Amino acid sequence: MLKHFTWQQFLVAALVLSIIWYTVIILLFYRHRVQDYLSGKNKDSNPPEPLGHAWDEEFEDEPLDDENDLMGESVLPEGMTRLSMAQFGFAPRVSKAQEDEKEDFENDYTDEGRQRQQSVVPDVLEELKSIFHILETQQGTKQDFISLFGLVSSKYPKIKGTANERAINEYIRENVLFPISDEELSALWN
Repeated sequence: MLKHFTWQQFLVAALVLSIIWYTVIILLFYRHRVQDYLSGKNKDSNPPEPLGHAWDEEFEDEPLDDENDLMGESVLPEGMTRLSMAQFGFAPRVSKAQEDEKEDFENDYTDEGRQRQQSVVPDVLEELKSIFHILETQQGTKQDFISLFGLVSSKYPKIKGTANERAINEYIRENVLFPISDEELSALWN
């Protein structure tokens, strides 16, 4: 029997039955809205005004843009710091003479001692960055730097007389806001 129907007849019949089905559903479930629409009462043009609440008045004056106040600001992962543009830079190129001098100086120490010193160098550099930041923000002088660096040199005495001391002294010379001599740099570690 199904062989006698064409696709066109099937699609027309499915469309007519679908229209009848949805008309019945709309009339059953949405008859009040259909009656209001046909009679000219359009409730959607005047939506009801929301009821006032006593707690609404308390929160009107508070700013809505402070969303982080409840939990606070996020914390950076351990070992990571946020720097301004003036607080970081790139290392200068090392000349051939400096490389040879560095190799001679490093050959004086064992691998074990160098590893201990290298683990301390990032800590010293981090403290130097904070000292430079303090000096920059509060217009510190050379005397302020010397007194602040005295704390760092007493905290890390193993760096004195090593290749790392020279590298740190070069870092200080490049980043300090005032001129500093070699004698003053060597006196910093005493």
